[in-house]
Amino acid sequence: MYSFGSILKNLRTSKNLSIDQLARQINDKYETKISKSMISRYENNLAEPKMDVVRIFADFFDASPDYIMGLEDGSSRDIKKKSKAIETIAAHLDEKEITEEKMKDILKYIDFIFQDDK
Repeated sequence: MYSFGSILKNLRTSKNLSIDQLARQINDKYETKISKSMISRYENNLAEPKMDVVRIFADFFDASPDYIMGLEDGSSRDIKKKSKAIETIAAHLDEKEITEEKMKDILKYIDFIFQDDK
């Protein structure tokens, strides 16, 4: 299991944000006063966030608080996202017969298209 700090850093870097940029965006969006030094302390596991701060980061990164805290792995979150994607795709393909194999191909293609966004 990962620590809050390592997860926060991974989420921040995956969005190509510096600590300063993250602090500014979080503070602007949520009207908070989380300093860049505090974010650095979180990332280096020198401080534990309060629950309200966890919720802010979870909302900002579109993740569950359990995931941010390292209590849930990304796989259950990914499964929820994929099932929602399947429902959305199926809604657009109402009259077409979509087999499980075709759906797997569609999801592979979607992953292929967005591979540079990771």
